[in-house]
Amino acid sequence: MSASINKKLKDWFTKYQAEQISREEFRELRQEVNNYTDEELFPVLLDSWNNSLNNKTLSPEDAQDLLLRIRRDIATSPAPEKKIRKLSWRQIAATIALFIMSSLSLYLYVDNRNITLLADRKMEVKVGKGERVSITLPDGTAVKLNSESILSYKQDFGKKDRRVSLSGEGYFKVQKDTQKRFVVNTEFIDIEVTGTSFNVYAYSNKDMMEMALVQGSVTVSSVHPPFEKINVVPNEKVIYDKKTGKMKKITSSNILETAWVSKELVFRSEPLEEVLKRVGRKYGVSFDVIDSSFIKDTYTGVFDKEEIEDVMNILKIHYGFDYKIKGNGIQIFANRK
Repeated sequence: MSASINKKLKDWFTKYQAEQISREEFRELRQEVNNYTDEELFPVLLDSWNNSLNNKTLSPEDAQDLLLRIRRDIATSPAPEKKIRKLSWRQIAATIALFIMSSLSLYLYVDNRNITLLADRKMEVKVGKGERVSITLPDGTAVKLNSESILSYKQDFGKKDRRVSLSGEGYFKVQKDTQKRFVVNTEFIDIEVTGTSFNVYAYSNKDMMEMALVQGSVTVSSVHPPFEKINVVPNEKVIYDKKTGKMKKITSSNILETAWVSKELVFRSEPLEEVLKRVGRKYGVSFDVIDSSFIKDTYTGVFDKEEIEDVMNILKIHYGFDYKIKGNGIQIFANRK
C-alpha cells in the first residue's frame, strides 16, 4: 500500500466515523477497501481510530471486528446523500458480542436483512419471505433481490473478478467494466456480462430457471451436460429445464419478468394456495377455502394497483370458483352454476 493511499484511507475512515464522509469519498472508500486484505487495513484503521474519538483507544481484536462491520456496511449500502451512520461504542460492543457467539459467522440485521459474513470470507445476503432487498456491490453494481433469495460473493469481490452466486430471483444493473466480466453463478446456469441489466429467476424449488435481458448482451451457459451456451440480446430470455437439462431462447417483453421490481405481485405457475397467501398479505385479508379441489391449480399473471375485488374477479374467471367478501375475510367455494 502506497503512502498516498494509506493517508487517504486514514482520512476516509476518520470521516466515516465522524459522519462527515461525502458521497464521492464513500465510493472511493468502498473501492479501495475492496483492494486490500484485512491484514493490510488493520494498522490503517487502528491509527485512524486511535487518533480520533477523544483519545479512546481500540484494541487490535476490536479493530478486526469493527473492520468486519465496515466491510458489511460498504458492501451493502448505497453512497450516502450527506452522511454515514456513526458506529457508537455500544454498537461496536454488540458487534463484537455477536462475533464471539458464533465462530463461524457474524450475523448483522439491518432493515429486515440478514447479512452474514461467513468464515470463508464470503458475504451472504438472505431475504426473508415477503421481503425485497436492494444492495450495491463494491463495484457499483445495483442488485434487487426478491423474496426468499440468497446472494453471496467473496469479500474481495472486484479485485480479481466479479462473481456472485444466486439462489432465488434478482434484478441486476451491472456497472460496466470491460476488463472484468460480471458472472452470476446459479445451480444450473451461469450468466456472463460486462455491463447490462437483466433478471434472473433461479429458485431451487422450481422446475425451470430463466434469464431475461433488458439491456446490453449476455452469455448464458449450462453447467451440466450437454453444456450449452447461448448469446442473448435485449427482449430475449433463456429458459432452462431442470428435468431435461436443455435451454431454449425465446422473445420476451420482460413485463412479467421484471414486474416484481416495481413491487407488483407476480405469479409464475404458482398454485392457488400460494397466490392466496401473497394476495392476503398485500391486501390484509384472510381466506377461507370451502372447496379445495382447485387449490393446487396454477396461475401466471401480474397484479399491480387493482382493488381486491378486481383481483378476486380475475381469479374467479381463471379458476371457475365463486367467492364472498365479509369485512377482511373472503370465502371461496365452488361455482354452483
